[in-house]
Amino acid sequence: MRPALLLALAFAAITPRTAVAAETREEVRYAAHLADLVNQYRARNGLRPLTLEPALDALARQHSVAMAAAKRLSHDEFPSRVRRSGHAMCVENVGFNYSSPESQFESWRGSAGHDRNMLDKRVDRMGIGVAADYVTLIACL
Repeated sequence: MRPALLLALAFAAITPRTAVAAETREEVRYAAHLADLVNQYRARNGLRPLTLEPALDALARQHSVAMAAAKRLSHDEFPSRVRRSGHAMCVENVGFNYSSPESQFESWRGSAGHDRNMLDKRVDRMGIGVAADYVTLIACL
């Protein structure tokens, strides 16, 4: 194989499939506050807080950008995100169109599956990514 082709293939292998626009300050604040709400909730339920992990933030953000581009909520390619996380297992919550972290959190808390993910005793790390009105939380062990 030609060296230029090998270089192109190597670059394609490490380049994210979804181009990620720069986060706004509002999106960063939203994600940080939502992470605080999740950890306060876990503490109220006798669970350890989740450590924010920048690599998981990036995975979550990429997925939120992809949902915004597709204009729909999804868990598309979740197994791929788990593999790319480097963790043994992960859980994921997604959301759309909640104007505040509190309203997004309350929606997840009111849903049995989303609530179970936030209170999963196995996970110890998380990342949250916001793009437009789409939110992804990924928590891993």
